[in-house]
Amino acid sequence: MTQKELSEKTGLSLDQVKKLETGRNRLTSDKFREIKMRLGLINNNSENPLRMMIDYLRMTFKNIRDIEYFVETILFISYTNFVSVASGLYGYNSSLRFGNIWILYYYDAEARGNYNLTLQLSGQGCREMELYFENTGLTWQSWLERSMVFHEDANITRIDIALDDLYQGYGNGSKHFQIPSIIEKMNSGLIKTKQFRSWEHVGGGIINNENFDAPDDKGVSVYFGSRQSSLYFNFYEKRFELAKKEKITVEESLEIFGIWNRYEVRYSHDTAQALVMKFIEGYDLGDMVRGLINQRLSVYQGIDEKWGSYIPDEKWQRLFGNVDYLKLTTQAEPYDIMRTVRWLYYQVSNSLALVKEYDRIVNRNFLEDILESGEITEVMEKRLENVRTQYAMLEELELKKQFNPTILMD
Repeated sequence: MTQKELSEKTGLSLDQVKKLETGRNRLTSDKFREIKMRLGLINNNSENPLRMMIDYLRMTFKNIRDIEYFVETILFISYTNFVSVASGLYGYNSSLRFGNIWILYYYDAEARGNYNLTLQLSGQGCREMELYFENTGLTWQSWLERSMVFHEDANITRIDIALDDLYQGYGNGSKHFQIPSIIEKMNSGLIKTKQFRSWEHVGGGIINNENFDAPDDKGVSVYFGSRQSSLYFNFYEKRFELAKKEKITVEESLEIFGIWNRYEVRYSHDTAQALVMKFIEGYDLGDMVRGLINQRLSVYQGIDEKWGSYIPDEKWQRLFGNVDYLKLTTQAEPYDIMRTVRWLYYQVSNSLALVKEYDRIVNRNFLEDILESGEITEVMEKRLENVRTQYAMLEELELKKQFNPTILMD
């Protein structure tokens, strides 16, 4: 929307909007909450506090002799978008990369007699893949089913399911389950585990639910199982991770991203293959993941003094005892170069400011010379073309939604 429209919808003056956009005025968290509320963007009354997303996928295909055909018929992405990069991951010696969508293979496959390749999608790679799902009308379920049908020997070697505990709004921190409490509960026998041989925790967190100004705090991460095992749980305070990554306060992280904790379940090897096969057969993914957590962990808040029985933890039950349907959420995001932009902000901006001031003092143009001396390499141009392609696709999808509001809502 235009600055004028934003002004009218939020009650800010046009001058305030301009100053906020240019950084001349700082946007407080209180004012940000007010703006979001006026725009109808705050909904903290959801009966189901969890959001479920696929956050990592690694899939191996055997005997792929035509990679270009594979890319365009399985991924629905133009082969020309990919850049070839040398790779040593998982024993492969080459890779094709399109943003965070990676294909690992052997460039000398014929000499080796090994035509296997592996598709790897990081968390961001999953979000980029979802953009192509929207463009083709596919879902994770239909795409996985199609991939497994076209290639019966395909093997899912790892899949991560992320369950995000969505922020309940300012002043409601006490409603959330606190990850640090797991440590105390484990030590006092208030958590019963099944089939896990080990657990560990890393970091330290704050117990005061409304103390947001702790940007240097990494938060607590609790792990059940080992990284090499077929099942691995990683529960952590996502709000701290996001605050550290973006160089913002925890409060700002909550207001912008809306995530309190993340409960991540990593399936590997046979368990990953079994989960996906059940998913494409029609089993509910949310039920399977929550059921697994409930099967492996029982969390209590105390022991009844009269009867000696364990009392289930209410906040834990709110998350994983909920029987409401848990929809698999997609969050299509195009590839971007924000990692490079953030690096420039945090590592280079002070040096550039120094050179700019030096230029002013000695009447020189070193800063301008520095900026003009850089060149966009062939690989960089490929990345920029990826951004152009995906953002154009995103704009096209948004236009489709405006003309047909029901499209892509499932």
